Amino acid sequence: MSYYNSISNKFNRFLLLLISVAPFAGFILHKVTSKDFSTTLTFASYFGVALILLHSSQKKSIKFPLYLWFYLFFVLYIFYSTFYQLDRDFKIKYLMTNREIGAFNFMFILENIALKKAYFNRIIKYSKAILIIAIFVIIIQEVHDKNFLIRPDLTATKFDLTASTEDRLGSIYTWVGANGVGYGFVPILIIVVEILARQKKKIGLWIIFGIIFAILSKGRWVMINAFLVFFILIINKKEKLNKILKYSIIIPLIGIGTYVALNSVGINAKGIVENRILESGERSDKKSASTRLLAINVFNKLYWKNAVFGVGNRKYGMGGTGHHNYELSKLLGGKSSQIHVGYLMLFYMYGFIGGSLFICFLFLITRKLYRDAKITTYWGPFLGFLGFAISNLTLVHFSVYEMGLLLALLTNQYYIKRHNEQLSLKRSYS
Repeated sequence: MSYYNSISNKFNRFLLLLISVAPFAGFILHKVTSKDFSTTLTFASYFGVALILLHSSQKKSIKFPLYLWFYLFFVLYIFYSTFYQLDRDFKIKYLMTNREIGAFNFMFILENIALKKAYFNRIIKYSKAILIIAIFVIIIQEVHDKNFLIRPDLTATKFDLTASTEDRLGSIYTWVGANGVGYGFVPILIIVVEILARQKKKIGLWIIFGIIFAILSKGRWVMINAFLVFFILIINKKEKLNKILKYSIIIPLIGIGTYVALNSVGINAKGIVENRILESGERSDKKSASTRLLAINVFNKLYWKNAVFGVGNRKYGMGGTGHHNYELSKLLGGKSSQIHVGYLMLFYMYGFIGGSLFICFLFLITRKLYRDAKITTYWGPFLGFLGFAISNLTLVHFSVYEMGLLLALLTNQYYIKRHNEQLSLKRSYS
């Protein structure tokens, strides 16, 4: 029994360690084998799940919380929508490429793995190094070459984070996925800043360079999520009102200082603010607010035709299989690539049934993280994951198969288990 437990923990800890250095691991894997990192990791995660199930059959039942049930049902509904509604041919490769499956596997692993202090400290050590490298790389991409260290097949207009019309930057995260620039960087930044603050170490430069990274990414949702790091400075502090007043002055000063510093070293911060935040260079029908209003209007016209089951994931068509959504494209009229509100797109694609399953999952896991934070007093994992919920007000992304989100869940698991162990130890002495 101990043998299976040892093998299971070692293997799954190794997988999670790979996630903490995902851009680096993805770079090496692609250079050596030309394989996609996320797909390879999903394949390996099946072995991790199998080892846990094998160990549980020898010793005890597995942990399978309610939020995970809802995500499992959501994954199964995607299967129904993909292979029954849209009548697509099932291929075994789908089990490796579907990011929702990868997310489910790793959330299951995280619920059933033992995490030790030395291991967690190693994860944080690697995470700090990745953050520093990501910051330097995105600065080089801005001032020298926007395709520097970008995955070759995802450069320029082939990759939405480096699209020539908006010149967004992906830093080192193209090696792990299109949205890694936000979900890979921001949650880990929040967690690292909180740990350093608890250790009474300097966090000013981390915050400043974190905000610089978010600005240079050119992603509005990344910028919004990055500002969640400032809540770390207020939460758990005595005299909260004084702290709020203090940081209401400090935060704008940091923003102004960052703006001046970037311009002084030749980075066009003014252009970024005008084009990506104020959108002064965009036509009125292309502006963010306009596309969101368009999304609401289009959703209201189309949703009720397939309100219960949805239309399936047809937003970009299927490359010749006859499933391109011409009705949606016509109503969007070239003003947007999709219904640009994540939750509306969710219910449009998967209907009331599929959409409700995902919303229940998101509510339950966010509530769990919030309750755990109140117990442990560590709010980094909750705030890191909260960014996922906030981003779907604009972004369309329903998988937590992102390095930052998974490491937020890992961090929360470590904190709550450590708290429970300390509480049990106190009770045994009393």
